[in-house]
Amino acid sequence: MIIKPNAHLGFNCKDLDRTQKFYEDVLGCKEKFTLYYGDLITANQDRLDQIDPEEVRKWEKYKSVRWIVYLEWMDGFFIELFNEIGAHRDNPYDPENYGYTHFDFVVDDIQAFRQELIDKGAGEYIDIEPAPSIDRNYTMWFHDPEGNRIEVHEYGPEAMQLVGRMMERP
Repeated sequence: MIIKPNAHLGFNCKDLDRTQKFYEDVLGCKEKFTLYYGDLITANQDRLDQIDPEEVRKWEKYKSVRWIVYLEWMDGFFIELFNEIGAHRDNPYDPENYGYTHFDFVVDDIQAFRQELIDKGAGEYIDIEPAPSIDRNYTMWFHDPEGNRIEVHEYGPEAMQLVGRMMERP
């Protein structure tokens, strides 16, 4: 079996417009396509009688409302934003809970990236300023409008991600 890198990250959104704008304006994503709740009716036309009638009524009621916005971030890698009508529970980060904690990407110049966030009006989303980290690179943290945590690395020549563990174990 051949496993390829991630194709996308998916997030439920309380405010789809605000979150889409963040990913487009701050991270440079471009909308690839959008699906509407009405598309669910079309796609499931031959089996609507097998689907929970409440779910079908929701699709009908919101058929012209955007359901999924697929944003291309990098060539072949996407951010998938769900407009989850009816989802009313927050999923705040809590280090004592198991499950999702964050996603991460690498930049060439972490200070320049930080400044870009500020220049694009996203300075309020910065949680931890760039600093050296234990794995021998520079790291910073920020979050999106939905509270999803994002880590950014700048790898130096001795970053463990590149060379492995090159120090004594405790």
